Amino acid sequence: MGFDVEEAVRADAIRWHIRLRDGGDADWAQFEAWLELDAEHVRVFQQVEDMDLELEPLLPELVFREAANDAGEPQVDAPRRAGWGRWYAIGGGALAACVAGVLAITLVSPSDRYEVATSAGENQIVTLDEGTRITLNGSTRMEFDRGDPRFASLLSGEALFHVRHDQNRPFRLKVGDNEIEDVGTVFNVVRGRGELRVSVAEGAVFYRSGREGTPLVAGQALRTEEGGTAIQVSRTPVAAVGAWQRGQLVYLGEPLSQVAADLSRGLGTHIVAAPAIAARPFYGTIAVEGTGPRQIDQLKLVLDVTFKADGDGWSMNPVSDGDR
Repeated sequence: MGFDVEEAVRADAIRWHIRLRDGGDADWAQFEAWLELDAEHVRVFQQVEDMDLELEPLLPELVFREAANDAGEPQVDAPRRAGWGRWYAIGGGALAACVAGVLAITLVSPSDRYEVATSAGENQIVTLDEGTRITLNGSTRMEFDRGDPRFASLLSGEALFHVRHDQNRPFRLKVGDNEIEDVGTVFNVVRGRGELRVSVAEGAVFYRSGREGTPLVAGQALRTEEGGTAIQVSRTPVAAVGAWQRGQLVYLGEPLSQVAADLSRGLGTHIVAAPAIAARPFYGTIAVEGTGPRQIDQLKLVLDVTFKADGDGWSMNPVSDGDR
């Protein structure tokens, strides 16, 4: 990319950075289209956002209040506005925007938090507000806040999110030390085996790890190790996102270790892939139709493996000549 072209892209990124502060649905749709035009748009947009975040460590130390109209009137903090991530202001000049506006810090009482957990093979739907619902897959634990329907935390497992867009109060999902913020979205998140996976079916989300941020739009997926810095972004069929809710598991080269973990959540029994085949890629769709021997027999054929009873579950093993 030539210097003039990169500067033009950077200028566009800054304009989007500012525009999205008060952007409506049409703005977000145009922004998603702009990101999808070129991978350089994503890279430069991240650079612009990172520059804005240089001011973030200073912001919690500052408390600004608007001047009261009358000396006798109490000063009231205005509500915080938000866009991507945990931005207190957006665009070239975050500090100026904060001085012109207001910072409000909300203290959350631990007693407002509560957990919802599912057993293996069990699904549960949690409705937070009108238009926002979360479907928990089996073996999943989540935390919610009675006082804040725009917050959730995925402690372990898998969940599918249908989120109502509210540009002034974006939905935030905490996943360990990371955060996912959505802008009117259908997306799926898996946390387990030391890794985190995010896939988007509709709209867009913004994944943040520390000071780094990665936007994802419909048809994109992200994979990263918890505590790590490397992030893999790839394409994914929209129809595959959250397909487990319809009794289907769709794979495009994922390792059998992941297949085993997904089957464990859906079938209600513990399944682990033997080290010899754990990294073997699998391509195909698995129909999850039951939990008994018939389902295991079907999996043998689909996955080209054998199953051996192992304690309270099954181990997935390579097929030997004697098994054929």
